[in-house]
Amino acid sequence: MKNENNLQKFHNKAIYDYSLREIWPQEVLTESKLLHDEKINSENFTELPFVTIDGEDAKDFDDAIFCKLIPNGFKLYVAIADVSFYVKENSATDMEARARATSTYMFRKVLPMLPEKLSNDLCSLKEGVLRKTLIVKINFDKAGNIEKYTFHRSEIKSCARLTYNRVEDFLKNKINLNGEKYKESLDSAKILMSKLLERRAERGALDFELDEPYMRFDREGKIQELQNRTRLKSYKLIEEFMLCANICAADFLNKNYSQGIYRVHDYPENYKIDRLSQILKRRNINWEGSIEDVDNLNIFIKNLSKRSDKSILNAVVLQSMQRAEYSTKEIGHFGLKYKKYTHFTSPIRRYPDLIVHRMIIAKLNKLNYVIEDLDDLLAHCSERERSSEFASKQVQQNMLCSYAANFRGQIFDGFITGVKDFGVFVDMPKLYTSGLLHITELPKDNYKYNARDKILSGKRRANTFCLGDKISVGIDNVMELEGKISLFYV
Repeated sequence: MKNENNLQKFHNKAIYDYSLREIWPQEVLTESKLLHDEKINSENFTELPFVTIDGEDAKDFDDAIFCKLIPNGFKLYVAIADVSFYVKENSATDMEARARATSTYMFRKVLPMLPEKLSNDLCSLKEGVLRKTLIVKINFDKAGNIEKYTFHRSEIKSCARLTYNRVEDFLKNKINLNGEKYKESLDSAKILMSKLLERRAERGALDFELDEPYMRFDREGKIQELQNRTRLKSYKLIEEFMLCANICAADFLNKNYSQGIYRVHDYPENYKIDRLSQILKRRNINWEGSIEDVDNLNIFIKNLSKRSDKSILNAVVLQSMQRAEYSTKEIGHFGLKYKKYTHFTSPIRRYPDLIVHRMIIAKLNKLNYVIEDLDDLLAHCSERERSSEFASKQVQQNMLCSYAANFRGQIFDGFITGVKDFGVFVDMPKLYTSGLLHITELPKDNYKYNARDKILSGKRRANTFCLGDKISVGIDNVMELEGKISLFYV
């Protein structure tokens, strides 16, 4: 009970700290009760064996796939829940979804962008249930290059609710799925995925290997053990298919609208790349290529996979990157190495995706779709996305702090992941979290802080603390609700 009460406190604090919306206005609840299916002018794809592939505990299934081999390559169907059919522009539900801008997924708590009747029922592509979707049908050549695509407002009936773990077993040939009507589709999807991953490597898309904790609990609800979350191939299958759908949507917007919605990721700033170069030199890291040539950054990251400290180095590289955001300016996506990219595949949980759907459907009906305050709206969506992400991370940090409290006084090896004028933040890989080593805990010296290069250096004894440095620390105090750990120097 105590652990459940603590978790509720963690949730409440995150909701308050990041101004998240938890309570539904009465008008929205009233609207959702009145929602019902009705006929629209759409195509029928119910004969195709679509499947959804999600986590074990997923409730909102917003995408389904079907893939087949054709004489000159592949044909992929990505079906996305047609949220725009139910959520009418400027309705109470639409205005609330706009205000929330995104669903927030915290540990054991979800703040959905849409009411449950929509997110978990009417818009969810449940197995065996007729559902309205917006489909992008994509033709690939034999090498996995997109040749053409078309969008279709349609109805489908998912034939199976698959999990990542089950599809992983199939991809690793642990199960054969003989007799299942979707087997041929998954066989084709497996081949197409391998081609798309080859194209991804050729593009030079960045792929960070960051350790993520999987928490195992005892009967009392306490964290018993932390394990590294496994990266499944089945995740990559869905990820690559959704990326293809998103770039088709971006291309469609670019060709049909003077002002579109794009997911953009700018080049890293020069001073951050210079700082990263200095950090790597301090660690005597050599690799093929030049770190100053950021287009070769993927080569460096790939080489990191051979190192025991790959996770922390990936984190340091990630700190050098800009944040992705929504924009009407089409500047491309540095991380994915796409010239045009948008978000189309998750209208249940992301408001920009819903607008993209409306824009595409308008053009399918030979109409225009214009939002006067689009730049302001996208800035709002980017801000809400950041707040949602920070809230999720804060609750996870609260949980990890509650686990770290069991190790007060114990020593851990770590890496410096942040440097401020008041001390350094140290990541402890065994605990999957970090703490503050205050400047008063460092060896006595007169320290000078270099904000540009993120270095604390002593004037008298040449003590230097820099991003990425290895360091041993002990846990002094843990403040679970604040998500803070204070450390002592060893």
